[in-house]
Amino acid sequence: MEGNLNTIPLTELLELIHGHRRSGVLEVKVGPLPLSLRFSAGEVVGAAILDWEGLEALFAFPLHPKEGPFRFQPGPPSQERPLLPFTTLLGEWARVNDEWDRFRTLVDSPSRVLEAIRPKAPLEVFQGGKSVRAAAKAWGVPLLIAMERAYMGVREGDLYPLRRYAWYALRIRYQGRKGKTLEEYGQLQALLDGTRNLGEVIASGVPVGLVRRYLVQAIGSGELTPQGRGWLLRDLTWEMEKEGEA
Repeated sequence: MEGNLNTIPLTELLELIHGHRRSGVLEVKVGPLPLSLRFSAGEVVGAAILDWEGLEALFAFPLHPKEGPFRFQPGPPSQERPLLPFTTLLGEWARVNDEWDRFRTLVDSPSRVLEAIRPKAPLEVFQGGKSVRAAAKAWGVPLLIAMERAYMGVREGDLYPLRRYAWYALRIRYQGRKGKTLEEYGQLQALLDGTRNLGEVIASGVPVGLVRRYLVQAIGSGELTPQGRGWLLRDLTWEMEKEGEA
């Protein structure tokens, strides 16, 4: 079974698979963002955006996209437990999507680096500049909780968004392949020699939007496979949406 979400909404597609107690893998793509869902007897037992797995990844994917191709490949049922009961999963997915939309009005993605202006607890973790993802790790809390704290901190004037992202620290060495991506972004090729991180590349005069678009295309095509590429791709696409680049 395959088609496009402009003819059958994602929620209806999910309910169809659930209602017929189907088992297999549903692949969905919205823009450059892919989602893989594993079903067993109509229940969702696995979810992933590339190497980012679990409910956190699932709930970061748009539940009501206007379009995007999908393909369902039937398979045998598994013994895996559902991530959540189906109705609960859909409700939580919708709720968390709404929360992401709200938090991103002030913090465009969890990769955004914030600085503590008034470092009161628990926001002192942002002293010296730290991304929301890094703060979540330091606090030992789910990403959405960290994003809510960051949102509140910015809203109350305790945190200030800096003009950089966690992915600025990436060092990419171009391996000499004549890939389509680097043909389109030729000015980057000479700079991707592994001696400088992406923040330094941007500081040298390459527009941040160009670097962001290159990363999205290179990760999507498989030219780049950094660890954490699933959450990185989600953050980059969020940032592009905010900048009107998507």
